Amino acid sequence: MTLKRFFIIIMVMLTLQVFKISAQQNYNDISVGQRVSIFSETFDNNNNDWITDNLWISGKFVNGCYDLTCKNFKQNTGLTYKTVSIDYTKDFEMETSFKIIKGTGGLVFGLTKDFDHYRVEIDDKRNLAIIKDTPSKNKVEKIFSSKEGLLINDIGFFNKLTVRKFQDSYYIFVNNLLIKQFKNLIFTGDQVGFNVGLNSEISVDYLNVSYFRSQTAPILAERNIVKTDSVKTHSKNTATIISAPKDTLNIIRQNEVKILPPAAAPLITWVSPSAITTHLETYTAKVRASIKSGYDLRSVLFYVNGASMGEGELKPSSDENKTFVVEKFVTLNPGENNVYLVATNSEGSSKSDLRFFTNPLANPPEIKWGSPETPTALVNTEAFLLEVCIKSPADLISAQVLVNGIQVAVGKVFQHSEGGDCNYIWKPQIILKEGDNSIYVIAENIAGSSTSENRIIKFNKAVSEKRLALVFGNSEYINGTSLKNPVNDANLMEATLKDLGFKVIKRLNAGKDIMISAIREFSEKLSDNNIALFYYAGHGVQVDGINYLIPTNAKLDNKDACKFEAIDVSFITDEFKKNSSNTNIVILDACRNNPYRSWARGGESGFKALAPINGTIISFSTSEGATAADGEGTNGLFTEELVKQMEIPQPVESVFKQTRKEVMSRSKGQQIPTEWTYLTGDFYFKK
Repeated sequence: MTLKRFFIIIMVMLTLQVFKISAQQNYNDISVGQRVSIFSETFDNNNNDWITDNLWISGKFVNGCYDLTCKNFKQNTGLTYKTVSIDYTKDFEMETSFKIIKGTGGLVFGLTKDFDHYRVEIDDKRNLAIIKDTPSKNKVEKIFSSKEGLLINDIGFFNKLTVRKFQDSYYIFVNNLLIKQFKNLIFTGDQVGFNVGLNSEISVDYLNVSYFRSQTAPILAERNIVKTDSVKTHSKNTATIISAPKDTLNIIRQNEVKILPPAAAPLITWVSPSAITTHLETYTAKVRASIKSGYDLRSVLFYVNGASMGEGELKPSSDENKTFVVEKFVTLNPGENNVYLVATNSEGSSKSDLRFFTNPLANPPEIKWGSPETPTALVNTEAFLLEVCIKSPADLISAQVLVNGIQVAVGKVFQHSEGGDCNYIWKPQIILKEGDNSIYVIAENIAGSSTSENRIIKFNKAVSEKRLALVFGNSEYINGTSLKNPVNDANLMEATLKDLGFKVIKRLNAGKDIMISAIREFSEKLSDNNIALFYYAGHGVQVDGINYLIPTNAKLDNKDACKFEAIDVSFITDEFKKNSSNTNIVILDACRNNPYRSWARGGESGFKALAPINGTIISFSTSEGATAADGEGTNGLFTEELVKQMEIPQPVESVFKQTRKEVMSRSKGQQIPTEWTYLTGDFYFKK
């Protein structure tokens, strides 16, 4: 043997060792001869007694396929399955091929008598999801999802799906490409089959379940970086290119990537990150590489932990001919991640070196209810606005609402919460059916998904309205400027509300103790009523962004005294938050000028808008930050027009809209009443 021949053989052996250490498991690592079938179904007939007709699905055998249609019985998806006694201590494989005709469907495995199971779903938009469904605990977890669609065939074409267990790891392949590796799947059931989603149809070509006769350790992505000094490379950060005789090139493969002579292969050089390991505090990263190719590039695919993240954005380089720059934002898992890319031109493919990202560990989201706050609620309208507080250390991926086990709302964009324990506030509106409605919320971040506590909302159209109001009118101020009209306005409002069926708690010229006592009485009665109204006429002031109602005995020598002498409006509205399933109405005719001119620094003009409160409409007698006059007649302009509109049959929103129109007209645009509505149902003062 010549020295040159010996060097080539050694070089090939070293290269194969490098590839073995650094590659993800390949579908072809298990040969056909290693599989021992324990269940095989070609669907040429129905000898295995698959379901053809029940309440949930219909199935038929056509041209060697099993065609399934969901009947949407009680808005439930459909299942068909067979018992396959698998010894889960052994290494095994489940494989099928199916196509989506419309909607959603997939492979179900580990199915128990309680219908707890795992499933791999594909939909007609080429999305893939791996789901742990536990009906026995009313819990659904999406443990992996991919929305790139690059590995999934278009609607109407078959997709090959493989679930492989090897040496305590589970591998999911689609069309022979590795999608995801798991360590923690726990199978308890021995049923294998298929699901078909609501309004969906699928066609299944075959199903095989096999053990492995002999096993070779899977080729996994190892953390160790193997130096390749003995192999000719172009640079430290490039893909390895091997110079070898043509007959040896055919045996060198990595993830089915053909190794080509330097003149043909794309040459990949990492730009960012340049270091082998990068530490991050986020779960996304922008990666960039330079690719030199003498042939037209067909694709550049990025992979994170062996799962395809799709193609990157490719641009010609301005520095060098036949060189491109490719970049992509990738989503990372908590802990350590490996990233690589595969560039393909007309002659074949090359794979880059691995890069590693280390991220802080994350926890699944924590979910708290804002509305309804209590475990049960009774409403008389079918539309209901939920409020959910979600704490998530990582970015929130999605959230969904389940009503009676059916998904009815999905969120992808969320409002960040600036205070409290929540990162996100989500407010989906749902439609209730007559009777009890069981509500759950499921939220997902990169660490996994969580399910909320249950809420029961009972919708009963026949529930009669029970109306309660608290009315204040403060005119005679001991230590400040008195007002002419608030007492008259409160009396007018009381008479109007009683005429409209409200029970009214009224206090006139009330000091702080009397006001607090009345608010307590009002709050204690809220749970026994489903319509609640709060009305205040008198002095009010905004200090440092807080709205205060001023009792008649308040002594306000400076603005800091407000927090001791006056009443924060949120003292009342917080009680409404606890009863957000009610229809709540807040009316503040209190935006007069600051009466305490002795302050070195007075309060700001007018009131500040209140924070949103589910089930509540909030009205100011003038616009935010503006003031209203006390009025020239016996009543204030705003209240005088408001009570007129309350006596007209129209929705509550229209009451305030028409009041604004009349006040603006009479004041020649100087006073503009304003309201903010967060109602979850319809309300009429007069029907």
